[in-house]
Amino acid sequence: MNKAELAKQITNNVGSVDNITGIAHCMTRLRITVKNEALVKTEALSKLDGVLKVVKLGDQYQIVLGGIVDDVFEEVSKLCGDKVNITEETIDENLDKLPVQGKKKSNWLNSAIETITGIVAPVLPALLGCSFITTVAAIATSIFKVPDTNTTIQILNAVGNTLYGFFPIIIGWSAAKKFKTNISVSLVITGLLVYSGFTGIFSNNTNVSFLGIPVANLYYGSSVLPAVLTVILQSYIEKWLKRVVPDTLKSIFVPFLTMLIVVPIEITAIGPIGEWGGELFASIFTKAYAINPALAGAIIGGTWQILIIVGMHIAILGMVSVPNIAATGKDHVIMTHAPSLMCQIAAGLAVALKAKNPNIKKNALVLSITSLFAGSVIEPVMYGVTLKYKKPFYAVCIGGAIGGAITGAFHAGTSAAVAFSPYTWPVYLGEGFGGLLLGCAVGAAVTFVLTYMMGIDETIE
Repeated sequence: MNKAELAKQITNNVGSVDNITGIAHCMTRLRITVKNEALVKTEALSKLDGVLKVVKLGDQYQIVLGGIVDDVFEEVSKLCGDKVNITEETIDENLDKLPVQGKKKSNWLNSAIETITGIVAPVLPALLGCSFITTVAAIATSIFKVPDTNTTIQILNAVGNTLYGFFPIIIGWSAAKKFKTNISVSLVITGLLVYSGFTGIFSNNTNVSFLGIPVANLYYGSSVLPAVLTVILQSYIEKWLKRVVPDTLKSIFVPFLTMLIVVPIEITAIGPIGEWGGELFASIFTKAYAINPALAGAIIGGTWQILIIVGMHIAILGMVSVPNIAATGKDHVIMTHAPSLMCQIAAGLAVALKAKNPNIKKNALVLSITSLFAGSVIEPVMYGVTLKYKKPFYAVCIGGAIGGAITGAFHAGTSAAVAFSPYTWPVYLGEGFGGLLLGCAVGAAVTFVLTYMMGIDETIE
């Protein structure tokens, strides 16, 4: 089935274009938000040629497509045209006034995860691009012995670190698109958080205030929540101003008054609350690691594949790994999930060896190799093999916990938020690198043996 036909089938099975309120995508998933969940044919979606898995989160259907997701997203966008944007605006206005009949409310945790993930996901291409540029620089210095003082290396490192220095602005752009508010105004408001003209005020003044209200001296360069919360406030203020400001004055006074209202609240309340909230979220992982790195590694490594299923891994990477790398140059905490990626591949290889059905053998082998050489994007082997037969997935979680514990015990780290793979190991060099390799080897071996011993039910289609 070609991409255009697959897009058409997906659109039909989610209840047609008229039932779609939003489309987005990340590295492997087409994310479709619908009005009426009763119209969605989940089973039919799952059986489409090219669809690996369908995951439901709130009113969003995440259709796992792997490497073809970009092409399918473009085709679905063509089918939707302007209809989706118009429908989204109408639904937003109605939701502010009346509940939608028959629509189940998502719990607050799912909504929070969906919101953060939906904002961070569009930033992933830039995050991966910067990370791989950092990897190139690391390969040049570690393998080819190019000195750190080489200006080419310095420029590559500068490009790789740019995202971390301006993360609130990039997050602000993505949040503005999600909440349908003025993007240029969002860029200015969130850009203030890292603008030297603002941060420089604190270098000459110990007590900074705005109209007598104290302004905290905080580093926002790698933060997520302050930008997200600020843009949410902006969206509400902007909508209110559009209702009360006369049409002839909107073009000038709506952006002017939005900034005048939002900025003081941002720097005196939202910024500090968001920063502290982000630190609190991150501290769940960092404090666990500080208390016992091996235990933290076991928990993270053992549950990471489950977090991928619900889509929470993206939020954690954005709120923990990125700040850690920006602050210290290394992430020692979340990277303990690295062995679990190798465990997925090991489980797929074990299924390929154990299975008697030649089609299962071929499928498991191809998906395992694909996931390995796709930079450890493991959704193909996870949804196509390990989750499909269940027992291999249990083995992955066990092996991931063991490998994560070993990795954590050796204090391994990464200087870029990129998955551990054959291409990216130079950014993992340094303290604990041997422990990381040991964790991957032991975790993968345990997973392989457990998967082979438990076997699979080959009657599962």
